[in-house]
Amino acid sequence: MSETNQFPAELGRSLVDRWRTRTAGPATPDTTDGAARVNPIQLGLRLFEEIHPGTAANVLRFDAEVEGALDTDRLATALGELSRRHAVLRTTFPDGDPHTCVVAPAPGPDPDLTVVDLTSHDAETGRDTALSQADTRAAAPMNLATGPLWRVAVWHLSDGTSLLQLLAHHIVADGWSLGVFLTELTTLYEGRTPAPATPLPTVAATPSEADLAAWRERLDGAKPLSLPTDRLRPRTRRFRSAHVDLAVDTELLRRVEELAGTARMTPFMVLLSALHLTLARTAGHADITIGSPIATRERHRAPGAVGPLATMLALRTDTTGSRTVRDLLNTVRDTCLDAYSRAHVPFEALAGQAGQSGESLFDVLFVLQPQLTETRLGELPVRPRLMAPSTIRNDIELYLWQGDDGITGFLAYDTDLFAAETATHLAERFRTALTAIVTDPDRDLADVSVVSGGEWGRWRELSVSRVPASSSPVSVCGLVEAQVDRVPGAVAVRAVDGVLTFGELEVRANRLAWGLRGLGVGPGDLVGVCLPRTADLVVALLGVLKSGAGFVPVDPGYPAERVAFMLEDSGVSVVLRSLDDVPGFAGGAFSSSRPPVLGGGDDVAYVIYTSGSTGRPRVW
Repeated sequence: MSETNQFPAELGRSLVDRWRTRTAGPATPDTTDGAARVNPIQLGLRLFEEIHPGTAANVLRFDAEVEGALDTDRLATALGELSRRHAVLRTTFPDGDPHTCVVAPAPGPDPDLTVVDLTSHDAETGRDTALSQADTRAAAPMNLATGPLWRVAVWHLSDGTSLLQLLAHHIVADGWSLGVFLTELTTLYEGRTPAPATPLPTVAATPSEADLAAWRERLDGAKPLSLPTDRLRPRTRRFRSAHVDLAVDTELLRRVEELAGTARMTPFMVLLSALHLTLARTAGHADITIGSPIATRERHRAPGAVGPLATMLALRTDTTGSRTVRDLLNTVRDTCLDAYSRAHVPFEALAGQAGQSGESLFDVLFVLQPQLTETRLGELPVRPRLMAPSTIRNDIELYLWQGDDGITGFLAYDTDLFAAETATHLAERFRTALTAIVTDPDRDLADVSVVSGGEWGRWRELSVSRVPASSSPVSVCGLVEAQVDRVPGAVAVRAVDGVLTFGELEVRANRLAWGLRGLGVGPGDLVGVCLPRTADLVVALLGVLKSGAGFVPVDPGYPAERVAFMLEDSGVSVVLRSLDDVPGFAGGAFSSSRPPVLGGGDDVAYVIYTSGSTGRPRVW
């Protein structure tokens, strides 16, 4: 039951423009039937679905195990009463005016309740079938125009238990809403009458210019996180995800809470500090923006309302100048407090005001929630199941549930970008960073490592060579050429855009080397290589070495100012943004034979820049 809003700046600007051109009208009513006006959160979600149709990225999910067979007739009656009580559950968003929604007259259509009888299967097979079907249902998109925008399913198993699933589109509910829903469902299932329903309050449409200006100042100059990925980012996000488990034991949680108390922080802030440190060390820069949802119900005085009332905070923290762990903690705390003071500004409007380059405001989401507790439906115990999201909208999303016995959760990741091993390393680094923070808050930040013991072990294994040392120096080019001679047809490069055999790699690298030499490139020179992570990148690096020069790798995703500095500071003689930048390469004008070796072991092979404490790249 979590929030996963994320809006590219382009979408945010569209939202602001459309909201400002609306005609006057009331906010979405909770008791009035017919046409109504959407609130800004709903408008943002609607526009997102226009840009990304057919996605289940906005579907909230709740799954639970029920100790007994649910009475589905009683359940259907209770669900129907919930629909009558909350108009938002009877709302659809037809095509046309994006500012308008339609509320069906009470009691509304019959609830979307699916009941599956698996009692003819043995308990284990039935449970596996139910879980698989539940995952499939959760991954199915919902049609905003026709509805239904919430669904319930029950699977009856042969051991007398049941599985219960509730799905709701974020446009009609948020994580808190699901809690309200379940509380009222319990009361209605037992035949009792709940307290009067809380109307869905009005959400401020257009924030003041002063509030927007404060957010603009806070987020001005924020850069994408640029985590190193295992795969090239696709042109269109496909919302594919997987997850790795993550846990914080009782003792570590106790130390987190103890540090939070002495540092005048919340456990959330301590955990956020650990995540910030993990990302900073992994990405190589300390100016990072992390998204996190926040409920606005206290301000609206509507704890019992069902509807989208949570907004997203863009928590930008720059710890470049932090010298100790405590400096890091204080900076993160100040970031959170500043953001909390302006949480009344809808994130959907902020995304359009703060982002100027079309980039999202953040690539990582962090959600901390209380541990889901056991409840009851009538006499039947209901145990919630922690479910990782089947679809995510950011590169990385960290979901944690805090309870008396520790913290459990998931690190979900975009499978188009990251491999499972990379996600596992990130989860391990987060726990390592958290342990280091609570162990010695006054330690110098530069002395803190986020690399886990397991990761160090893997590095040591890789660093131990089982190949006898050569009696004479061997160059990188020589090693590749030896492999070409042995297995020319073996795969040498596997990339998102295809594969190259060793023979194909050498032919292309040789041609590039001859082309570079024709441009006057040779030993002592540096060549800037600014290519995405495709097969051509490997060709470029090997071709530069074969020319006798050294290479300066430059990520094409870096800000233009940083790229310009690196190229000017290194004094490159040629910059490759494509292999075709070498005249004649595309037409096959150069020989594919091996160029003679120029230079020696004392010549520069490469120059690497990293982010220094000043924020400017430095050479190693």
